[in-house]
Amino acid sequence: MDRRRCLAVAAGAALGQWAGSRAEAQENGAFSGRVYLAVGPGGQRMVSSDGMHWTNHISWGEPYHDQNDLNVTGFFRGAAFVGGGYSIARMTATRDGKTWKDGVLPKGTPIFGLEVLNDALFAVDLRGQVYRTSDGEAWESIGKAQMPTPTHWIRGTVIGNGILLGSGDYGPAMTFDPKSGKIRVTQMAGQVDKQPGLRRTAFGNGVFVVGGQAGLLATSTDGVEWRNNEVHPERGNITCVIWTGTEFLAMTDQKQAWHSTNGADWVPRPGDAPPRQMVRAGKYLYGWSYPPTQVSRSLDGVAWEKVPNEKEFHVKHVAVGTLSGGAPPNIPDGPVPWAGMKPKPKA
Repeated sequence: MDRRRCLAVAAGAALGQWAGSRAEAQENGAFSGRVYLAVGPGGQRMVSSDGMHWTNHISWGEPYHDQNDLNVTGFFRGAAFVGGGYSIARMTATRDGKTWKDGVLPKGTPIFGLEVLNDALFAVDLRGQVYRTSDGEAWESIGKAQMPTPTHWIRGTVIGNGILLGSGDYGPAMTFDPKSGKIRVTQMAGQVDKQPGLRRTAFGNGVFVVGGQAGLLATSTDGVEWRNNEVHPERGNITCVIWTGTEFLAMTDQKQAWHSTNGADWVPRPGDAPPRQMVRAGKYLYGWSYPPTQVSRSLDGVAWEKVPNEKEFHVKHVAVGTLSGGAPPNIPDGPVPWAGMKPKPKA
């Protein structure tokens, strides 16, 4: 093991001890303090005080792509919020990691973005509709993107430079400015196939990066003016792009990693390829390929350690934040229709 990997592993152990010291688990399994939350299909959720050892496993069903599918999680005002769905904007939330309140945001589609900006929490659904809440309970729809076609969908979001940016199927780059309330959509070059990757947006070093089909890795500081909006087929399709804390890291379907410090100049990264999908939660990167039950984590995207997952929960997103304890937020109630459920519930 080289010096860089040794330092990464040692730092990871130290950070895990520090994170664990920030959360307090009560005897009844409720948490307060800093915790990690992993979510996935089937309504699967699990909580950890150190980001390594998990408890409070809860699910709605088997890990299928249906109304129980959970795509994204985030923290706001002492609570954790989780969004997903199949044909609805399904939401669930907790303040203690044990007791949850389930709900549905009105007139929405599956949620793929949860971001905190200007002391408000924003949810972004598949079709680019933006919801806002200042307390985690009262939600309002404040705008919807005008997409090039009905199948230009948002699959992931990031924030930076005071704005929110999302992208997804067929390459829309959607920006939302909370100050002006304006939503803009830019069509990325060469995105002619669906390519439903979940982690193709990143922000770091003052720059947004959007990845996509045929090696697209475009950059912008405002989500309006773009550089390098062009394909590079020799790279393969970008399955994931992330900011590690020191550089951008992109993974392709050719199992080759590319890296860049500025988002514009990319070179192949030597060594072992990282996981196919990655997400950043605090100082850690979490990653998985297939099956998504095999999770690992890293401090730098180079040295990875296995994360125990005894119950083999499927993971689509991981976040870290603070739980205040107490009753969950009273998010809006709503019906959960059968559409997409497997198997069909009995009458």
